[in-house]
Amino acid sequence: MRPPRATPRGTEAPLPPSERALTEIPHDPTSVPAGWDGVMEPGERILWQGHPLRRIGWTRLAPALLAAAALVGAGAVLSGLTGGLLIAAGLGLTGAALWADRRRITGTAFTLSTRAAYIARPHPWRGKRLETYPITAEMPLRLTGGDKAGGVIFATRTRGTKTEEIGFQGILDAPEVFAILRNAREALR
Repeated sequence: MRPPRATPRGTEAPLPPSERALTEIPHDPTSVPAGWDGVMEPGERILWQGHPLRRIGWTRLAPALLAAAALVGAGAVLSGLTGGLLIAAGLGLTGAALWADRRRITGTAFTLSTRAAYIARPHPWRGKRLETYPITAEMPLRLTGGDKAGGVIFATRTRGTKTEEIGFQGILDAPEVFAILRNAREALR
């Protein structure tokens, strides 16, 4: 079967309004997007929104899974009530670790605007936590991952001796998001 022929240049049908470039969509420069009152400044526009891919973070879960395996192994060696309790504790720890990782992934949302990058994450007892990273001309940018899935790193945070990379990690179409953020940063220079 032959692939479809390309449409001659200049004869493409116009894109529907939902798929046009953001610069083509008229907007009121004094308005704030719906639901963003008190967070965004007037005139700030959303350039991209997304979520991390729903993949299990095995490296993050490794300590909990190793502890669970040790409990199950000890329970298998011991017999009776003690062995059963250890096996149940190991399986419960595995389930809790997988549930917590899934909750963290599904509750995280990313937003990139013309002035800042926003990361909304679930917090165990405070609901959602919104982190804001203003776009500056000196903002360091780095693309991680492969062609499709990866991350856009734009900040770091040091906790003790560990340095944590901050950005839109585990997203689909990371190169496109990197280009949008780079263009927003270059517009400030």
